Amino acid sequence: MRNYIGVDSLAFISVDGLYRAMGFSHRDQEHPQLTDHCFTGDYPTPLLDRDGEQRTTQLSLLAEIA
Repeated sequence: MRNYIGVDSLAFISVDGLYRAMGFSHRDQEHPQLTDHCFTGDYPTPLLDRDGEQRTTQLSLLAEIA
């Protein structure tokens, strides 16, 4: 990344710093004010494929060819 943008060093803002930059005093852990899951890993819904749960609650609309 440094070479691509032509700089000597990089610094990244923390998640708390992101919230402060957006005008919040802090991140609400129970109900985040922003969609920050890609940075925190705190997804608003369970990731069934990642967590190993194999529940099928939706029927496929695709017909299988015999």
